[in-house]
Amino acid sequence: MHFGDTLTELVAILAIATVMGIIAARLKQPIIIGLIATGMLVGPSGLHWMRSAEQVHLLAEIGLTILLFVVGLRLDVGMLRSMGKTALLVGGGQVLFTTLGGFLLSLALGLPMLTSAYVAVCLTFSSTIIIVKLLSDKGDTDSLYGRITLGVLIVQDLVVVLLMIFLSAFSGKSTDSLGVTFALIVVKGALMLAVVVFLTSKVLPRALQRMAKDAELLTVFAVTWALALATISNSLGFSKEVGAFLAGISLASTPYRGMLGARLASLRDFLILFFFLNLGLQLDVSSLSGQLLRAIPLTLFVLLGKPLIMMFLMGRVGYKKRVGFMASTSLAQISEFSLILMALGVSLKHIDASIGGMVTLVALISITASSYSIMRTRSLYQRFAPLLKVFEPKGKVMEDAQELHGDFGPADIIVLGLGRYGAIVCRRMRQMNRDVLGVDYNPDTVKIWHRKGRRAIYGDAGDPEFLSSLPLTTATWVVCAVHDADTNTNLLQGLRDMDYHGIIACTADNTRQAREFHKLGADLVFRPFQDAAEQAVDIMMIKEEEIARQIMDSQILGLNDHYIICGFGRMGQQIAKDLKHSGVPFVVVENNQEQLPRLKELGLLHVVGKASEDEALVKAGITKAKGLVSVMPTDEDNVFVVLTARVLNPKLTIVARSILEENEDKLKRAGADRVISPYILGGRRMAALITKPQVTDFLDMVLHNDQFDMNIGHVVVAPDSPAVNKAIQELDLRGECGVTVLAIRDSDGVHVDTTHSTVLHAGDDMILLGSLKQLQKASEFLGSPLA
Repeated sequence: MHFGDTLTELVAILAIATVMGIIAARLKQPIIIGLIATGMLVGPSGLHWMRSAEQVHLLAEIGLTILLFVVGLRLDVGMLRSMGKTALLVGGGQVLFTTLGGFLLSLALGLPMLTSAYVAVCLTFSSTIIIVKLLSDKGDTDSLYGRITLGVLIVQDLVVVLLMIFLSAFSGKSTDSLGVTFALIVVKGALMLAVVVFLTSKVLPRALQRMAKDAELLTVFAVTWALALATISNSLGFSKEVGAFLAGISLASTPYRGMLGARLASLRDFLILFFFLNLGLQLDVSSLSGQLLRAIPLTLFVLLGKPLIMMFLMGRVGYKKRVGFMASTSLAQISEFSLILMALGVSLKHIDASIGGMVTLVALISITASSYSIMRTRSLYQRFAPLLKVFEPKGKVMEDAQELHGDFGPADIIVLGLGRYGAIVCRRMRQMNRDVLGVDYNPDTVKIWHRKGRRAIYGDAGDPEFLSSLPLTTATWVVCAVHDADTNTNLLQGLRDMDYHGIIACTADNTRQAREFHKLGADLVFRPFQDAAEQAVDIMMIKEEEIARQIMDSQILGLNDHYIICGFGRMGQQIAKDLKHSGVPFVVVENNQEQLPRLKELGLLHVVGKASEDEALVKAGITKAKGLVSVMPTDEDNVFVVLTARVLNPKLTIVARSILEENEDKLKRAGADRVISPYILGGRRMAALITKPQVTDFLDMVLHNDQFDMNIGHVVVAPDSPAVNKAIQELDLRGECGVTVLAIRDSDGVHVDTTHSTVLHAGDDMILLGSLKQLQKASEFLGSPLA
């Protein structure tokens, strides 16, 4: 065949694949399904247009090699060590129990014992190529469940290699005994690994450093290195996938891993489509119909039984049900190696060719179904989570618990996603002395943050159960910096269901998404490609102030019988301190920008504005207030405040400060009930300290000492009080309530020489001494609130 004919044929097939891919995308299905369908359409099962199958097969092999090489690039030795134990336990258990279950099911379907063994083994393995491709598309290869899945796949590949070696002993191609064959493969594997380790540590660093000056040369070398190790691995009796994966791992610890991964991504995505085309070409539909009744229960075992076995094993070793579900669902299909294994069994005359068709049908259905489930794993988990409690570990959680969970205490700001965007947000917030808790789905990222002394935990932003475990009650902000629409949607829905009252920020790709997120409850929606992370933090702080203002306005609106302090200078601050200590509700009105930070720091209810203007006093709730204290900087200001307040609420009790003594009358004519001159008051106090120091100290201790549980209160005798027309002796207020009567003011004036025979009348003012609890009890007895 001429090159021109081959090229024309490939171009035509790619055009068909493009159309099928568009159809799959329009139907919101995985593109893989369109590619497999293309192979079936143009191959022997369809129109039989494909004559360049060998070229497609070669491109498929190269694409598979590049894919696994890129996957290996993303892994490092540390990750392999951390996942090694889990992969061996879960992967080994999965192979054992799935093989046993598949064997028993095959026997129940009437298959011979040897055939049942072949079928059971084929059902055990999962497709590395499909899983890795879909996990890469989702960006989940670095997640905990993604790494566990890759580890299990490696274990499965090793088992496949051993099985191929075992079967080769019966093929007549090997003259050595089984024991010698195994010994040789171990020696060859160890020798290959030793050579790779030597080259990685001694040769590659220098060579890479020289080639790194030219990015194209470095990329060509990387591809050559991957294909070379894949070829060597295959010639030594291992699979090509093992060699390609090992090639990627050998470069994973170098500084060039990121650049190589980025440059090879496009080449990987282009070549891998030939793998799926090739898979469709190899499917022979004509041999499938006769095995349909047996294929259905076997397919259900792969799609349901296999994940259940995996979830059980992961729960037993200590992984939470979400991680178990995500990893198990990813493995719910059979591998391309299963088809190779069946072909080998047919060539050895161990099984009939029709059994190969049956396994092919299982492969087709399971690959198609699992492609859907892998792309929709999170939404599937939300649906089935209540049914998965049986798989939740009862003992210690294994997810590298101590290192991944870290400090899980209260936090002011929770940032989900610690990539570049989220990391900058966290850094800026820490610079503002905010208590930040980071959350990420990548275990390595969490561990790096811990080593830097930062608070971070492992978790999935889209998992409602995980969200419920976060310290949401103390969090002012929940910020999602994860660039994924489903994750943001699940987060917003989860926080809404948990009635979270803090501020929520998330990220969107476009305006339509932003509108949807706002409808779901997002207070802020960032566009990462438009809003820089530094700018985002500034926007967050502005939004926080707006929302805090709205909340404060709502709290002020709900006040009744409160007090208004106009001015927050030294006197205003002292008045606020005393009222707060006494539990008296109040609002501060202040327009001085220097005092506003102090008000925010103390968390006091306040209105920003001029106290002499109607708008500010109305916002402070003057129409429902009980009293007002005006301590503005000048007497003129105090006069205007008193005039305005008296007009707005004629019943208001107003106390004003007068700096000059001659202005006291003006303030009283303006409407003040009491006028205090700090100079006169200060002089009187200084005189009292000289003439009556003990009395002054006692009053200070009672009125101003926070450590002394004693106070002076004012209670009015209510008309319906049981104390009306009764003598103080008869009431025994000291015995009943623990208070001492200091003075009584009635229509005749103030009486400080009260006797036990003094009779109380409705409306009498009583000045009492006691603790706050005792005074409160007395006010309840006398029938009026404590003042």
